[in-house]
Formats: sequence, structure tokens, C-alpha cells
Amino acid sequence: MERKQFKIKHLGVIVNLQAGAGKAVIEKIATKAIEKFNCCKITRSSPIGRIGTMRNAGELSLSVDAIMVVGGDGTMSDVAYRLFISEASTPILGIGAGSTNAGPLITAKVKEIDQLDPDELFIQEVGGILAFRNGERTGLGFNDIVLGDTVLTTLKGKVMQVSAAEFMKGIKIPAPPSRVGTTISNISIDREGKNKLIHQGEFGQMFASPLEERYLGKGIAGGTSLATALDLPAGISITSEPLINYGIQQEEFLEMEPIVTRTASFREGDEVIVRGLKEGTCLNIDGNPMAILGSDDEVRLSYIPCAARVLKRF
Repeated sequence: MERKQFKIKHLGVIVNLQAGAGKAVIEKIATKAIEKFNCCKITRSSPIGRIGTMRNAGELSLSVDAIMVVGGDGTMSDVAYRLFISEASTPILGIGAGSTNAGPLITAKVKEIDQLDPDELFIQEVGGILAFRNGERTGLGFNDIVLGDTVLTTLKGKVMQVSAAEFMKGIKIPAPPSRVGTTISNISIDREGKNKLIHQGEFGQMFASPLEERYLGKGIAGGTSLATALDLPAGISITSEPLINYGIQQEEFLEMEPIVTRTASFREGDEVIVRGLKEGTCLNIDGNPMAILGSDDEVRLSYIPCAARVLKRF
């Protein structure tokens, strides 16, 4: 498909000053990125929290050509989700400045800002995974959706894991992850009127993610390698042990092995259904802890092929 240059006359800017790099660093990154678009009209905001970010994104989408988001994957996911539910076509220009930046909503990471050129941008449509809790729409994941009991954050300048439940109260308490699958856990996929059982019983963590070229041809990626080769757009992984664990040491990990991972693919029209999780499990979307789940809660995931429009560099 031919790439067509996208022209920006009015740029909205959302800056998350609470992102991982810290307020002073984020401000410096934002200033540097905005200077690249000094030929445009700029409307800037620095909202507080997820609700403020989503509200500002909705307001900006009514008047600007594109929205620059300076922050982490979670902030960009929040903006994209707000645009999605309001059916806005406004593209995102993502500047990565969070604790981790791995998602497809990134236009440029910090070290790439110098290469940004307003005249060398095109729109790319990006797929995402829409999450529901007990039938209620909860958020869109573009990098990954994780079912675990810890989240990654920056604490004293270091990326580490903290209790998800406490983090949602505004408290950062370092904590190791534990298994979130129980004896009554059940993971299945509804496809064309039939339900296929994927896993039953205990497990460590579960991940859902759009599939990318990085999996292609890498046998060590397991089933996701073949799924990518077959152009399947999304997949889940169910691990025997918690894999997002920044506190574990080499010797501990070697003792824990072998790690068993079960993978399954899904596409538009399918629905992944998860039930029977451990009390206190967190539904984490692109680094954002969205909900603390009870054992009676149900999570459903659906793939959306054109969930966001992102500005990319030629």
C-alpha cells in the first residue's frame, strides 16, 4: 500500500508528567518534541490520571489534526481508547517516555526525536484487543493485556514490580508475582458458535497480545511464530509460572525451570473467555492496572483490526 504524507496544521499535545522518567525529564522530552512542530498551531494539556487523559483526548479530537502523546504505553493506550469509543479518526503521534515503551502506538522514542520531521509522517492503522469485565467494556490493549497480581512501575528511578492492588490505591509496595490461575480457572475461545477449551486449572500468568513480525520465524516463540506466519492477528499465552518478574535472580529462575507455555490464536469475531481467577488478580492493559478481579469475575477479549490510527515515520 502506498504511504501518503499526512499534513498537520493543528497539533494537540497531551503530556503525562507522571510517566516513568519523572516530571523534569518528561517536560524536557515534551519541549524537544513540540519544537519539531513549531510550524503548527499547538494546543497543549497536562492532565492528571486516566480520566483526565481520556477527557482531554476527547476534547482535542474535535479540533486538532493529530494528538501528540508524551508518556508511556499506558497513556497512549488511554488516548487511543477514548478516540476509539468516540469513533474519532484523529491519529496519535506517540513519544515514548514511560517506564517501558514497547507498543505499536509509538511514533518515536526519546533517542529518535531528532529524526522527527512533520513532513515525513504517514498514517498506519493498528489492531488492538478490546477487554471486557463482566460484560462491561474496560480498555484497549495494543502491546499486551496481562492477568497477574503485580504491575511494573518506576520507584526511586528503578523499574520494579509492585502490588497491583496497592498501586491502584496510590501506594507503591515492591512485591513478587504469584500464580493467578486456580484449580477452578477456565480459559476458552468462542469461535463461530462453538466453544474451544484452551486451559483448565492452575497457571502462573496469562498474556494476550496482537501478533507482530518479531515473532515470525522464531521457533523459540512457540505457537506465536506459526500463528504470525499464517497472518493470525492475535494470541494468548498461558504460563506455568509468573514470567513478568523483575525481582527474580538467575539461580532462582534456573530452579524454577522448565517453564511450560500454552499458546492459542484468535482473530476478529472470536472471543477469549477467562473465568475462575485468584482473588486479587489484576487486569492490566498496556501497563495500566484497570481492575482488581474476584474469583467470580469474567474477562472477555476481542480483537479489533483497526483500533487506532498512528503516525509513523517514512
